[in-house]
Amino acid sequence: MTPRLLLAPAALALSLCMIGSPSVKGAILWNEGEDGDLPGDFNSPQALVVTPGEHTFSGSIGDTGDTGATDGGDADYLSLMVPDGLEIVSISVQTYSFVDGNPGGGSFLGYRSGSDFAGQGFDDIDAWALFFEVGLNLLPDLGRDSLAAGQHAFWLQETNPTVVDYYLSIQVVPEPAVGGLVGCGALLIVGGRRRR
Repeated sequence: MTPRLLLAPAALALSLCMIGSPSVKGAILWNEGEDGDLPGDFNSPQALVVTPGEHTFSGSIGDTGDTGATDGGDADYLSLMVPDGLEIVSISVQTYSFVDGNPGGGSFLGYRSGSDFAGQGFDDIDAWALFFEVGLNLLPDLGRDSLAAGQHAFWLQETNPTVVDYYLSIQVVPEPAVGGLVGCGALLIVGGRRRR
């Protein structure tokens, strides 16, 4: 076999691995400084769609002058649409800071499978967590290893008399079944070439 024929399967396998790679850089999903305040209405969260890679969203919650929280302060609601074949494997805190007060044990993150919330009570969410620690993956605190394809609604709120600035990062990767299929396909192609 000529060197060119030997390199072709390797190049194909490398291309297939890159397609399934989780290191693809994503996008800024929402930045309140540039995109405006995230909705404070639990009935109509900001709908966003993720793609493979790292995505970020950031904003301010608390006594910002906007409304939506149960105590009249600012709450942020968003809904992430995860397309078929993808999953969210982490939601981590990149930045967390506060001014004029102390948020105590952290800010509230409510989660519900679906596109919105029926209300602002604990019966209206599937899980919740407090967030404050930079680098912390919030999925385990929500009782999840990952979030599969579909709609996922989030509610961020600060109930103490302060303003909290947050910056969260979401890592989206192909579901294991998709990555496994890509790998098996590459191995079959390379194995088929060797037999010839």
